[in-house]
Amino acid sequence: MAKNNKRNGVVELWGHEFNKAADGLDKAEVMSFVGELMKKHEALLKRAEHLSSLTKLAEKTIVEADNIAKQVQSEAEEQAKTEAKAILSEAEEQAQKLIEEKRADALAKVNREVEAIKAKAQQQAEALLEEKTKEIQPELRNNVKRLYGELLTQLDSLKEQVVALKEELDQKLSQPPEKTSTVEEPNNVNEELNKVSEEPNKVEMEADKVNEAGKADEAGKVDNEFLELIRPANETGEDEPEWELEILAPIDLTQILDIINHLDSLAEVEQTELIPQIDRPTITVFLRKSIDMVDILRTLPQVAQVTEVTMTSNGDAVKPRKAQIELSGKTASKQSN
Repeated sequence: MAKNNKRNGVVELWGHEFNKAADGLDKAEVMSFVGELMKKHEALLKRAEHLSSLTKLAEKTIVEADNIAKQVQSEAEEQAKTEAKAILSEAEEQAQKLIEEKRADALAKVNREVEAIKAKAQQQAEALLEEKTKEIQPELRNNVKRLYGELLTQLDSLKEQVVALKEELDQKLSQPPEKTSTVEEPNNVNEELNKVSEEPNKVEMEADKVNEAGKADEAGKVDNEFLELIRPANETGEDEPEWELEILAPIDLTQILDIINHLDSLAEVEQTELIPQIDRPTITVFLRKSIDMVDILRTLPQVAQVTEVTMTSNGDAVKPRKAQIELSGKTASKQSN
């Protein structure tokens, strides 16, 4: 839009001043103005093309970066999975090795304790047998002396009988023989002599029988007394455990040992014993003082569940009290970690 200017001979168009000419505006100024506009237009076009190229390049770069990011993420995930598998495998191997070591240590410990118990029982049995032998020796000697005296008495009586028979025989031989008995008397005499000679043998045999019977009675008496003394307390119905803790499958020897060690550390517990059964090992617990065993077991990390068995199939109360334990798979060391 043209504006009138105060100065004569000048016209302002589009914010630019043009000098007037005879036929209108100065052509040179108009051409110069148009040239500048075209240059600006070309510059703007070039700039627009440059911006379009940059935009396309940016879009391509973004797509490529996205693909690269996805590829890197996929490779990282695969690598992470591979490393995780390797770590898990190594951890399982170490855990299995540790379990085997613990099992071997536990078995070695149990074997040592068993050998120690056997050796102690053997020593106690030998000492008890020696003591009982010393106790019965005087009685055996008295029995032997008594039997020996009885045998001497019987032998003296037999000697007197032999002497009497000999005197009787001498008397018979000193008398004149009768005709009807001349043949039979020697036979009768021989029979009497045979009887007399057999009597000492019979006496000795009877003495041997009496002596053997006395020894057998004494030996039987000693064996019975020995067996009575070495019989375990639980066979007499005394000193039974207050609790029997049955371990359900799956079995973990390390966890079982942790439970035993914890129970042994309690002041109320006298002692514990492990009955090694393959499918369901049992821990017997002897108490000094009554405790709530189920509540104590539920606080242990090794125990997943405890169920007390209160009644038998016949409806009678269970004695000793029994409980079934399901292990949790957590040891004390794992819980602390």
